[in-house]
Parts: sequence; C-alpha cells; structure tokens
Amino acid sequence: MKKKQKRKSIAGYLILSILLGILWTLASILTALAVWYQNTFSMEFGELLYTLLSPLGGTGVSTVSQILEACLLPVILSVSAYVAAVILLYPREERLLCRKMGRVEYARSHARTYRILRRICALLCVVAFLFSAGFACIVFRIPQYIAKSMGYTTIYSDHYVDPNRVSITDIDGKPRNLIYVYVESLESTYYLQSNGGAQKEHDLMPGLTALAKEHISFSDSAALGGFHSIAGTSWTMGALMGTTSGVPFSLSIFGEKAHNSLGKDGNFVNGLTALGDILEEKGYTQEFLCGSDIGFAGRDAYFTQHGNYKLFDYYTAIEKGYIDEDYKVWWGYEDSILFDIARDEVTNLAKGDKPFNFTMLTVDTHHVGGYRCTECGDEFPTKLENVIACTDRLVSEFVAWCMEQDFYENTTIIVTGDHPRMDTQLVKGIDTYNRTIYNCFINSLATPVSEEATHRRIWTSLDMFPSILAAMGYSIEGERLGLGTNIFSDVPTLAEKYGFDWLENEVSKYSEYYKIKFS
Repeated sequence: MKKKQKRKSIAGYLILSILLGILWTLASILTALAVWYQNTFSMEFGELLYTLLSPLGGTGVSTVSQILEACLLPVILSVSAYVAAVILLYPREERLLCRKMGRVEYARSHARTYRILRRICALLCVVAFLFSAGFACIVFRIPQYIAKSMGYTTIYSDHYVDPNRVSITDIDGKPRNLIYVYVESLESTYYLQSNGGAQKEHDLMPGLTALAKEHISFSDSAALGGFHSIAGTSWTMGALMGTTSGVPFSLSIFGEKAHNSLGKDGNFVNGLTALGDILEEKGYTQEFLCGSDIGFAGRDAYFTQHGNYKLFDYYTAIEKGYIDEDYKVWWGYEDSILFDIARDEVTNLAKGDKPFNFTMLTVDTHHVGGYRCTECGDEFPTKLENVIACTDRLVSEFVAWCMEQDFYENTTIIVTGDHPRMDTQLVKGIDTYNRTIYNCFINSLATPVSEEATHRRIWTSLDMFPSILAAMGYSIEGERLGLGTNIFSDVPTLAEKYGFDWLENEVSKYSEYYKIKFS
C-alpha cells in the first residue's frame, strides 16, 4: 500500500513538474523575445501582427537567425536551471533514512523544508509566466493597439475623396512617364545634423542630399526633412498602399470584424481606387520590380489587382538569367543587381508606344541592420552605415543614368523611403514623430506655390498619392484624393488642418465605411 502511495506521489510530482515546466519555458521564451524586441525594434503591434498574418513567402531568414542567436542561449540556461531544481527537489526517502539514524525530528523538518521549497518553486513558475506575459504585452504595445482598434471613426465618410468622383486631367495633354524608387527604410534621420538629420559625424547620403537640394523635397522643418508615417503605413505593404491610394492599411485581420484575406485569395482591397487603377485607365504600361518574393505580404495581389502591373521579382530574375537558380542572399538578391535590372526594364519600357509607370523597391537597408553586399565600402564604423552609403550611391547613379536617357525629358522621377526604420540602429532615442521619410521629386511638372511652402509642412504618406499625379502633370479637382492632399498646392493637409495626433488616432480605429467601400 505504501509503495502504491509512493508511486502516486512521485507520478503526481512529475506531472506537476512538467506542467510547471511548460509555464516556465513559455515565460523564458516570452521574456527573451520581449527583451530582444525592445532592444532591436521600434514598431507598433499592428505592424508586427500584419506581417505575421500576411503571406510570408520569401521572408528573409536573417531575422529568424538573429532571434535564435539572441534568445536561444538564455532560454536553454533558464530551462536547465528549472530542470536542476526539479531534480534537487525530487521526493526522496530522506525522512526514512533519518529515522533509521534516530533523527526523527530532523527528518520531519527536512521533509517540511522540501515541501515548502517545492511550493515556492511552483509559485515562482506561475508568477514568472504572468510577469513575462505582462512584460511582453507592454513591450509589444498590445494594450494601445486594442484600445485604438476598439474605437470607431467616421473619417472616411467625412473626408475620403473618391478618385472616381473628381476630375483628374492631364494639363498639357501629353502623358508623362513615371519612375518611382521606394528605398527601404529611408528616413531623413540619416541626413547630417547640419542638413536637418541626426548624424553627427558621418555623411551617409551625400548623393540623396544633393538631389533633395537640387530638386523638390518637402520638409517638416526649416532644413531638409520629409513626411510622417501614419498608422497603417509604417511597414512596406502599408506604405505602398498608403502612398498610392491615400488610404492606410486599416483592415481587421481577425475576429468578427475581419474582412480581408490579405491577398491570400488574390484579392486586396477590391473597392479601392489607387494610382495604378488611374494610370491603367489612362493607357499606361506598368511594372513593379523588387529583389524579393513578390508574394510577400500580398504585394502581388495589390499590384495585379490595382493596375495590372507586370511583376518582376526574385523568381523572375532567375527565369531571365540575371542570377543562378540556387542564388539567394538576404531577401533574394542585392540592390546592385536590382538596379542593373531596373536599367534594362526601363529601357524596354521606353521603347514602347505607351507612357509607362515603373515602380521599384530596394531591400538592402531592411531591418535588422541591413545587408552588406560586395560593393559596399567600409569607411564607416558600422555595417548599417556602410549599407546606407552604398544605397545612396546606387540610387544616385541610377537617377543620373535616367537623366542621360532620351526618355528623361518626358519622365518624372520620384525617390522616397517607404517607412521609417523598424530597428533602432542609427535612430535610437529619437522620437518616432521626428523620424520623417525622405522624398525627392525630380523633373516634376508641378511646382510648389512658394519656396516657403516646401518647409515646415505637416504631411504624411497619404499625401503622396495626389502629389505623385500632380508631379506628373495632372490637375486634380479640389487637390485632394483619398485622405491625401496635393502637397504642391496651397490646400492644407488633414494633418495640418486637424493635427497629426488626431489623424493618427482616427485612422487607427475601425471604420464601417472602410469595410463596405474598400473590401
């Protein structure tokens, strides 16, 4: 009977130890991930959630390896400590042994001490799990996300301008080509402090700085600057959507309010009218080029559905012989190859008898820390600084090449970042609001209403939509499209009229109009 009771006691201890071990392991993983995330990233939970739930084909493996590198050892050590405690506190026959030695009172005390220690260990596992869950919630900013998303807004019914209901006309009757270069995570913080940035010693962007000074660049300050990333536009797909439609990504992605497949079924904001839709109707040939898998985050669905773009990605580069079948670095292939392909594709588009819209997205400056290709130098102390300097050179050389081509006379070139940097390298400690996005309009047919009108502007990614068309020579009735305002005009943006915080809060909320109109 005693043996049976003993077996039950030991079995119960082992089962409880396993359950508590699961809690302890989860607590260790959550804490390690939260600490790594806190030290590495600066992004909202919505961005992270969208990325995790969207199509992830072609995701760069670097982030995964960095997570394992930073978190695996602490988790292993923590779990090992727990296992050691379980072994040390394993029920033994200490009491029986002590009795045989005539130390009954000691045996009782010893057994009582072990029971207390086991209870403390169990309580510690529960507390650790609760603490880690709370800590992770704070680090990932989950309460703020829930608080915002539970609200309702009428911003779209009150302020959205449907491009199908206003006149968009070509001023001189000659459709103008567009070359739009999205540079991954390119923000004005990379400028030297003397030019309005945050870099004290190293000029990481002499080429892009020169372009911004020589051509048209709108700033949030008296020096060089850029536009603000609004909620729903602070990751690549959201930025691409926001800048080309004047509408942020604000789709519910789970629960009763969910109403979009994130491109998994080939559909992406069906009812939205974007730049590609407008230019397709006006007879443009359109192409989107990137150095990764176009299926990542639903980009293929968006550009196919909104403008019938020709898509050129990592797999296309293999098919066309630009890279070998087994070649893959970073997210696909590096930007030095991307710009070689861009030259070929633009040359082919220019040979056609239709105006073209060529849009491309770089990748080497992506988080975490960027990708250092063989063409990057080593004049700066950190890898990311050298990657940014390399990207600056590649973009500047591509723009210079375009200027030498016959098609340039009838082509507007726009260079912007897509969103602010997501990791904290080079931008740590800088308020997110002050980290604006680089922009430069080259060979624009539109001109600012005054020199002063290019500075101290409060504008966002959403204002790029009508501004792109204006730079191409299109007149927009009312100067507004989507939630955006033509920045070349004297009409105030919504952020200027109502305040950035108001706009940020409103687009973060749920909108029935958004659900019915766009999905």
